[in-house]
Amino acid sequence: MELLKDDAASLAPLTGKTVAVLGYGNQGRAQALNLRDSGVQVIVGNRDDDYRRQASTDGFQPLPLRAAASAADILLILTTDESQPVIWAEHIAPGLRPGQALVWASGYNVGYGLIPLPADVDVIMVAPRMTGNMVRALYEHGKGAIAQFAVHQDASGHARELTLALCKGMGLTRGGVFESTFREEAELDLYAEQVIWAGLTAWFVTCFEVGVEHGFSPELMVMELYASGEAAEILRHMSTNGFFKQMANHSTTSQYGTLSRGPAFISEAMRERARELLRRDIKEGAFVKEWTTEQTHGAQRLQDLRRQALAHPMSRAEDAVIGMIQSAHALQEKTP
Repeated sequence: MELLKDDAASLAPLTGKTVAVLGYGNQGRAQALNLRDSGVQVIVGNRDDDYRRQASTDGFQPLPLRAAASAADILLILTTDESQPVIWAEHIAPGLRPGQALVWASGYNVGYGLIPLPADVDVIMVAPRMTGNMVRALYEHGKGAIAQFAVHQDASGHARELTLALCKGMGLTRGGVFESTFREEAELDLYAEQVIWAGLTAWFVTCFEVGVEHGFSPELMVMELYASGEAAEILRHMSTNGFFKQMANHSTTSQYGTLSRGPAFISEAMRERARELLRRDIKEGAFVKEWTTEQTHGAQRLQDLRRQALAHPMSRAEDAVIGMIQSAHALQEKTP
């Protein structure tokens, strides 16, 4: 994997072009502001909601989605994955013209063929590997988030140069960008969500339950698992020093306990479950079909799963713990 930096990109392909940011949510706001601060002509398209009002506060004059899509040369399609097929059919496709460039921050809909694409437009991806608020914060501090980019369709013959120009305008080439494909980005995202974070989330809940069963208070377990901030600090050191190398920051007791006990937790059944999810649900597309069906029924199961999660004893116990920690931090900031 090669990381391309600022010297590999130029803003020249954006000269005289108008970029429409369609969807002013977390990523939309960050990308719109970063591009505008880089000297790019940016307009915003959004429905009439709080995001549209935020765009107005930020100095844009937001348009309806269809009007913004028709007026721009480059369309950054930054609404949610599930909304994009409908927004495509109702607001983008009717006014699409040859020579426009369509840009996604997620490979999901294009990678899995959920949106029918005409042959006379560029189809590219710029996918920051960071939340939108951090994409913006890093830019403001002269830094940049790492990002994936891809060229799915090069109708103009200059799609790659345009993609790198957008990366530069968003500040991403400061951190480094690497080339991928829409499908690879989508599959990797789903793998993280359905295997890595799903497994980690379930394991944290299990550790909470086992600890409480054996006499630890719910509040103490919440503090130990994540509320103290120690887990976040360990992950930060992993990203800067290395997964195992960061253990040098821990006691030898901690190192021995982690390294000697950890492997025994992972069974072949768990490995096979991960392989099955990756093969069937992600690579063969079973999850995409399931999620599409779920949406046609109003995402009722998702709502039920959210309710169950928020009703869990760990979720209830954390309210007091997080409130206590935030109060302590606020008091510390006020203390001279």
